[in-house]
Amino acid sequence: MKTFKQHIVEGVDGVGVETGNSIEDSNIGAHNITEKDVLQKVNAFVGSIANQEYIAPQAAVEALKNKLATIGLSFDASLEGEKGSTTVEVKQHGGRFGKDTDGSDIDDDGISHKKEGGLKIEFKHETLQNGATKVYAKLI
Repeated sequence: MKTFKQHIVEGVDGVGVETGNSIEDSNIGAHNITEKDVLQKVNAFVGSIANQEYIAPQAAVEALKNKLATIGLSFDASLEGEKGSTTVEVKQHGGRFGKDTDGSDIDDDGISHKKEGGLKIEFKHETLQNGATKVYAKLI
């Protein structure tokens, strides 16, 4: 029979931090989206919207928008028609606005000062023979 202490420690890495498959875990900070390994991990999550079919492609966009908001990323995109693709700018924490230390104005996406060109999300969608829509997404 296991003790209460064994039940508590079970499933953790020994220091009390759970290990799991989430966007943000104890090993990475998803807010560091400009780092290659973080972007790769978040992209695996973003790409998972293709695992199901949607009646309306905009439903996939809204679901992804809500999930990425938990790590501070936001975007505005709309998918229309039976097939197509679109690429939109991604903002982190709503972007930056104000004055820099040298007195210059700041008004950007919150990412482009760390990663040249900023961050974008690319959507592709297509209507299947059964009338449902497949949506594919990738952060670039």
